[in-house]
Amino acid sequence: MARGDPTIKLYRRLSRKRYLKGKYAYEHERISVPIPSRLHDMIKPFLNQHLEIDMTRKNDHILITLHPAKTFRHAENTSEKLPQKSSS
Repeated sequence: MARGDPTIKLYRRLSRKRYLKGKYAYEHERISVPIPSRLHDMIKPFLNQHLEIDMTRKNDHILITLHPAKTFRHAENTSEKLPQKSSS
């Protein structure tokens, strides 16, 4: 790997939530992939969007592909696009 190439570390966090006054515990695992700050300009156009993920494992590599998901959010703003009915 050349010097200056961005490298990352995958992080694993185990969360434990207690309920019923501590009698039982619910555990779940969360894995995160931090984005290096020098790549933030590439990511900014996709912030606050729904993204579909595709992961492929080849030998000792992981390829993660994200692309914008098709949603029906445009249907929420239909009142703005519809012509107003005139009251006669």
